[in-house]
Amino acid sequence: MIEPMVAPSANERGFAISRLISHWHDIVGDTAAWCRPADIHFPRGSRNNGTLKLQITSGRGPQAQAMSAQIIDQVNAAFGYQAVGRITLVQNLPPSAPKTPPKKPATISDAPDVWTLDEKLKHIKSPELRAALRRLGGPVGDDDGAKN
Repeated sequence: MIEPMVAPSANERGFAISRLISHWHDIVGDTAAWCRPADIHFPRGSRNNGTLKLQITSGRGPQAQAMSAQIIDQVNAAFGYQAVGRITLVQNLPPSAPKTPPKKPATISDAPDVWTLDEKLKHIKSPELRAALRRLGGPVGDDDGAKN
């Protein structure tokens, strides 16, 4: 009952685009890795057949054009009505950073040997500080062989 009164104001203030942005991955799935909504314009006085402007990663233009009908269908299914009738593409989205493999955890064998550590700490004048730094840089565990 309130929808007809609130919708025009909400649409003018970007409600439609904020809804698209917040649910974009749910709407288009893996396609969200290389495209995202930038803006949506509706014809004056209408909430139907709008034009969705998509930012895409450079080089994905042909793929985005081939998938435009599918994207329109997915967006309209999310809205529950024929909200989008056309898509425009802008290739200005930076490429996603390649995923780096996780670093392996440090092991005792990765710790510097005692002589290398002592060489690095020889310029520390305070014996207490030098001893504390040596403990921090050495292998984990105390003299008994028990692990901390």
